[in-house]
Amino acid sequence: MTPAVLQRGALPRWAREASDDVDLVALTDRVVEADLAAAFEAQRDNDEFVARLRASVVENLEALRQVISGRARIAEVRLTEPFALAVLQARLRLPQTALQRSYRVGFQTMWQEWSDQLVERADRDDVPRRESLEALRAMTTLLLAYQHQVASQVADSFARADDALSRSREHVRAGLVQHLLRADSTPLPPSDLVLLDYPLDASHVTVLLPGTGEGAARQLLNTLRETCHIRDTLVHPADLTGTLVWLAQPRQAGWHAAKVGALAECLRALGVEASVSEPHVGVQGVRAGFRQVTDVQQVRAAWGPAGSPGVLGYPDVSLEILLMSDPERARSFVRTELGELGADDEVAARLRETVEASHRFGSHVTTAAHLHLHEHTVRNRLQKAAELLGRPLTERRTELQVALRLARLLMAA
Repeated sequence: MTPAVLQRGALPRWAREASDDVDLVALTDRVVEADLAAAFEAQRDNDEFVARLRASVVENLEALRQVISGRARIAEVRLTEPFALAVLQARLRLPQTALQRSYRVGFQTMWQEWSDQLVERADRDDVPRRESLEALRAMTTLLLAYQHQVASQVADSFARADDALSRSREHVRAGLVQHLLRADSTPLPPSDLVLLDYPLDASHVTVLLPGTGEGAARQLLNTLRETCHIRDTLVHPADLTGTLVWLAQPRQAGWHAAKVGALAECLRALGVEASVSEPHVGVQGVRAGFRQVTDVQQVRAAWGPAGSPGVLGYPDVSLEILLMSDPERARSFVRTELGELGADDEVAARLRETVEASHRFGSHVTTAAHLHLHEHTVRNRLQKAAELLGRPLTERRTELQVALRLARLLMAA
């Protein structure tokens, strides 16, 4: 790299003007998508992370254009967003290899766009071949020098933040939990088991608190320990706003149905949103409970805040989880079973709600009380639903009930 390349105005005027023709808004979208696909696919639904990533890309692109167009030297560039993103990556415990991969892929996308603009401008202005090649080389050298400086500084920020977190006991425990959740994980050595301080050989119930941060979850556990007589708990951040909690009972006593019900009632009384697994035993049970609450949370997300109860257990939606493993076949089943009753409009939705309640409660009177309707209104709705269905509501009753539950999930999604 020659010193002259890094001086202001190293590129010819036509090449500097070509760099200003780059559409930074469109390029931002391309770089963000490339970074997510290559390095951060698991964070795609994390709004805070994506916003930080976009802000970092925007700041890098604007600074890089200043450098390539000759309006700033690399040493003059002052950034904040890439370093904030590096700290967030450390907090989320994303590996440094993901950071390196994102910079490699992101700057490759940037180079492609700038080189395309330069070549297009050279062709349009009939620039001599040697001059256009020299300009392309100089632009590439500038971009690589910028990438080297920024990536090195960001890596240092990530390392400092990660080191600070690594020194905390909770961060080490979090790393152990992440290890346990991997399907190919090896058994923990005795020293790690002491640090984990949780009986892995017990019977576990997993609770996901999607709207409760780690600090608030620990306070909530004080109440759960007293009311549900739980001694051993394991807390792990699910993301920036949610928390995973494992609650252990001795394997001999286990989690019987009444105890799980009492836990659910306690969570309802606390007014928190929670997804609860079935009881599972041992290390495999820790993983199984995690998979179950993750599946429950996906159903909850599809229903939306207004459609799902505050506390939702795996048995409540296990049918939906099973059948939604093949969404296309689920949609086909609903269309076949419901016909016009499956229409995506308010009238059909009210009729489906009434039929579902009628099946659940078994009488027009109880259904009317539950839906806050007159009994005659319930009768009329059920009659209309049968007309749209094209058969009596008592015919293929099981299939109808399953289709109604699936329709609720599919319509919400």
